[in-house]
Amino acid sequence: MKRYAFGGALAVLLVVAVVFRPDRALGVLRAAVTSPWFPVFLVGLYAVRPFLGWPISLLSALVGYRYGVVVGVPLALVGAVATSLPPFYAGARAPADGRLFGRFVDGSERYFEATGGLRGLVAARFAPTPPEAVSAAAGAGGLTLRSFALGTLVGELPWVVAMVALGSGLDAFTVDAAELDWRLVAGGVLACALLVSPVAYRAWRERRASSEQ
Repeated sequence: MKRYAFGGALAVLLVVAVVFRPDRALGVLRAAVTSPWFPVFLVGLYAVRPFLGWPISLLSALVGYRYGVVVGVPLALVGAVATSLPPFYAGARAPADGRLFGRFVDGSERYFEATGGLRGLVAARFAPTPPEAVSAAAGAGGLTLRSFALGTLVGELPWVVAMVALGSGLDAFTVDAAELDWRLVAGGVLACALLVSPVAYRAWRERRASSEQ
């Protein structure tokens, strides 16, 4: 019964993410960014972001557009951690039975057992992977809240700095202007590979040694 409830909730979230795309809310974002109520609006955005499927980078650029780099970076980092908590807790409570959820939980546990909780999470954050999937996998993989928060801070740091700096230099806020640069994406993939490659090599050596026995 639990896995059916999870499946239904995921289906609803997918529909919501399709309907409430960032480009459809651009007018609201532009109006809110000049409002004195923007801090309240921003907290609300970070709260609902994981349910809408919006990228964290979009809100980081929005923070940079309003507050600049010096104030924007720490604010956006706190927001990145806070907005990642709902999928983390959802993953921690995911049913371990069933074909879909069972594989997800088992795969998450094996990944973090092989890489280590902190290194595995930082590597996953460096890679251009959906933040909700990474957060849910961290919860399903058994990471502690402390490791999750620290790994999210470190892993999101380069993305947050880049997007806050980008947002601070915009003359007018647009969704297209807040897209990630391909060079940053390539750098994230390379950093992820450097972190994970020793683990992959060790696993390959172990499999090779066991096959030769």
